[in-house]
Amino acid sequence: MNIFQRVVNFWVRMKKNEKEAIPKSLIATYLPANPTIVEAGAHIGVDTVQMSKRWPRGTIHAFEPIPDLFSQLQSNTAKRKNVCCYPMALGKETGAAKMFVSSGRSDASSSLFPPKAHVTYHPDILFETEIQVPTITLDHWAAEQGIKKIDFLWLDLQGYELAVLKAATAVLATVQAIYTEVNLDETYAGVALYPELRQWLEVYGFKVIREDLPWQDGGNVFFAKER
Repeated sequence: MNIFQRVVNFWVRMKKNEKEAIPKSLIATYLPANPTIVEAGAHIGVDTVQMSKRWPRGTIHAFEPIPDLFSQLQSNTAKRKNVCCYPMALGKETGAAKMFVSSGRSDASSSLFPPKAHVTYHPDILFETEIQVPTITLDHWAAEQGIKKIDFLWLDLQGYELAVLKAATAVLATVQAIYTEVNLDETYAGVALYPELRQWLEVYGFKVIREDLPWQDGGNVFFAKER
């Protein structure tokens, strides 16, 4: 894919995201004007750029472990001074892990879990490549960066969200809101289904604010603590 095609694809995705079922205007009501945001699974930076504009006084820490996507993320956010990009995956431990890379109709379905029902629900999305990617726990990363408080987590990890959260309980105590992908079926082997994720977050004081579950196999949910 040449640079022109990448730019066109980026702005097409930006336009598609303008009408969100869980709008960033809703999320903003739960956050300070200068939030510290961690976005995991940033892809090429569509939501990264939108959050950078929505919270110009905030800081967005964007994680993307797929090398080609990370390169596009860097390019698309190069002029966004409040965005920091990291070529790694948030994980359940610090080290390295196998990433199952998606292709075909979508390059946005890669996961640290192997695909399972995903290939049935989305047969035009392929998983033909596996790569090793660096991983780090959110708690480890925050300690390294000297970050004491994270206001908002944006998690698009294709089923790996709960594994990441369970390795981030120190950080989680400081988090006010979470936007996360959820699974209604075992799209990847080993994923936690939505009820398990919801129940786990409720123990830490998070409540469901809004659900967007347009597909048989999953969707997205916005959680927040009481204001």
